Amino acid sequence: MTKPTRVLICGTGGGAHALAAVASRNGFEVRVLSQSPEKAQRWTEILERQRLTVIGRNGDNGAGWPAGDFMVTDQPAIAARGCSLIIFAVPALSHTRYLELLEPEIDDGCVIVGLPGQNGFEFEVRQTLGRKLRNCVVMNFESLPWSCRTVEFGETVRINGTKQTLAGAIQGDLKKAKLKEPLAVMQRLLGEFPKLTLSGHLLGINLMSLNAYSHPPIMYGRWKDWDGKPLDEQPLFFQGVDEDTAALLGRISDEVVATSRLIMAAYPKVDLSQVIPMYEWDIAHYGNQIKDKTNLMTALRTNTLYQGRTHPMIETEDGRHVPDFNHRFLLEDIPCLAVIRGIAEIAGFDTPNLDTVLLWGQEKLNKEYLVGSRLTGKDVATTRCPQRYGFTRIEELLGYVDEPVRPIAISAAISKTSVAARSEVMSEQS
Repeated sequence: MTKPTRVLICGTGGGAHALAAVASRNGFEVRVLSQSPEKAQRWTEILERQRLTVIGRNGDNGAGWPAGDFMVTDQPAIAARGCSLIIFAVPALSHTRYLELLEPEIDDGCVIVGLPGQNGFEFEVRQTLGRKLRNCVVMNFESLPWSCRTVEFGETVRINGTKQTLAGAIQGDLKKAKLKEPLAVMQRLLGEFPKLTLSGHLLGINLMSLNAYSHPPIMYGRWKDWDGKPLDEQPLFFQGVDEDTAALLGRISDEVVATSRLIMAAYPKVDLSQVIPMYEWDIAHYGNQIKDKTNLMTALRTNTLYQGRTHPMIETEDGRHVPDFNHRFLLEDIPCLAVIRGIAEIAGFDTPNLDTVLLWGQEKLNKEYLVGSRLTGKDVATTRCPQRYGFTRIEELLGYVDEPVRPIAISAAISKTSVAARSEVMSEQS
């Protein structure tokens, strides 16, 4: 009898809860690593008396399905022992610490997965693992497979909706990997949906980071002219996107796509074709949940998965509401947006629309990343911008310097319509 694949999941948030449930149910031997001994002990105690339960968007009273058995620990050696697959399902701010904890324990041939790794994931993996990375494989996906959140820690997780497709990229020598077909293993782990595809270079996943250049611009669009007075109601987030904000989102998306095309023009063998306009991405991933596909604004406003989501707010003493500028939509996504800006800067492409949002967001966070037209601010060192790692050339972004980990190109699943649309974007930019 074949032993189940042993997988390590880093994190204890909503994504890690959902991933542990799905993977254990699909026959994997699952271990969850927490940085917090208290959380590890608490979750372990819960698992001793009940299984983790998954409910859907309309589930109530704990109705749903039970996860399989899995273990939770705060001990890296126990967590990583014998694992051929390590999945990071935590915010980018936590990656460094998990990588440092796991570095002594990672075996040769291990497949390291960002789900999502978010911007700069492979830069941080390269920095932390050093020479050990030569015998490992890195995969990075553009987002979580689902919209999900923890209902009761260790007890219940809600999966609101599953994406139809999920794109990623892979880098490393598959001949050295313990898993000879890592994409197939990840698909089996997640189930039928989302359909996973791997294409192009990991740099494309850095650029195709929708959270980074959708959440901050929507925040900017709603609050840039705020007069500071509390509101009686919490404004809708995606459903509240107006024409001006949608236009800004489109322009930022065009800047990101154009950056990728500029790099491909300079390095024809580098495939960044997974970087597509935001509207196309939304239709590809949420098509059956979008009622009105007329344009980007209508797609965002009529996505059923976004219904009822409000701007992050803080309730005042009198029951009114003010915006929460320390929410993850800025706290996590502005540093990720800075990574995209750093790549564009090295590529030599101007991003005035992205810059507008980045400057506004860093001011709200009391941070300094962009100074004038350069990423030279004092807080760049706290991000995963390529400038933090001393990268100044595109070759360094691509990993083509100092005995690089070799990129592996796997056929892209990009439609002819998408290619034509991207060509049109480039024509407009030139």
